[in-house]
Amino acid sequence: MLRVMIVEDEKPTLDLMERLIGRHPLLEVAGTFTSPLEALARYGELKPEVAFLDVEMPKMGGIELADKLKEVDEELQVVFTTAYPGYAVDAFRVHAVDYLLKPVAPEDLERVVPRLVHNREMRAALRPSAGTGEPAVRCLGTFETRGADGRLMNWPTRKTEELFAYFLAYPNRLTDKWRLADLLWPDLEEDRSLHNLHNTIYRLKKALKEAGISVSLTHTNEGYVFEASPALSDWGQLRALMASASRVDGRNAPEADRRFRAYRGALFGGRDYPWSASAASEAASQYASLVRMLTDWYRERGDSASAKETLRLYLGQAPLDEEMNAELLRLFAEAGETGAYLRHFEGYERLLADELGIEPPAELRRWAQQLR
Repeated sequence: MLRVMIVEDEKPTLDLMERLIGRHPLLEVAGTFTSPLEALARYGELKPEVAFLDVEMPKMGGIELADKLKEVDEELQVVFTTAYPGYAVDAFRVHAVDYLLKPVAPEDLERVVPRLVHNREMRAALRPSAGTGEPAVRCLGTFETRGADGRLMNWPTRKTEELFAYFLAYPNRLTDKWRLADLLWPDLEEDRSLHNLHNTIYRLKKALKEAGISVSLTHTNEGYVFEASPALSDWGQLRALMASASRVDGRNAPEADRRFRAYRGALFGGRDYPWSASAASEAASQYASLVRMLTDWYRERGDSASAKETLRLYLGQAPLDEEMNAELLRLFAEAGETGAYLRHFEGYERLLADELGIEPPAELRRWAQQLR
């Protein structure tokens, strides 16, 4: 949600503005003032992201107040309100987002709020700290969703969160409503499970809207279609990369490295949803494919140190992967790192014996014998 300060010298108008803004799901009233001087003094304490300012006020007008507030925080978004349209030029001199004529109506907010949200997202994307492409939803190694304000979302019900997880796993396709109802409420009668589904869809839409998360969730006679940008989640970003690239090269190497390092473990933090096993297998397979591509890229460049680091990090997530263990051991052997080879081989040998009751492949055992 966007934190809003309202400054209006007429108390009845201030009260109306407070009610209108307080009812909007993407806005939160941080403070209201009839005095621009008091608003300026309290700004640092309240830290609003948006200021709705009356243009005509005694002692200090809204445009002068906007100038002073922007000296404190140049990213503050300003929306002016006035009964007179003649101040528009001055309003835009201080880069106002919009200019609303009184009395302000709900439809005025519906027009201006999307611009406020978009502006915040664009500014966040331009900050150096945002260059990592941090998504709103983390699916790999955990399952958490943050709203546009960066706050962790609290879902109204567990089934709402599970339904969101399902749509993230299977986006951009028509999902039969009866299948969804059966997946989420397998023990209920059909009519009851479908009723629960309709309620949960409503809760999901409402929660995402209130959090400022932009998705499309449409209903047809047959079911539902969920559409969202791949940038919404870390898994979506991984999927998009793997769909567009058959190998890592100079153009996509930075993004490949970011997607590799963003992986933190099993899909949805290992949550045991009845339907999620195949989705979790898909995510793990994409991660393994990315590691192979990155390792090949580093080897082509003669960067064995980065190739070994990539494999070590991957094996921290998938320690039993035979192909990747063998590749790391080959890199140790090629570099003449006898001690590193034997330490890793012996650890892998113990793990296979303890977990699966088997031995490493014959070729790796043969190399180890030659190095001892």
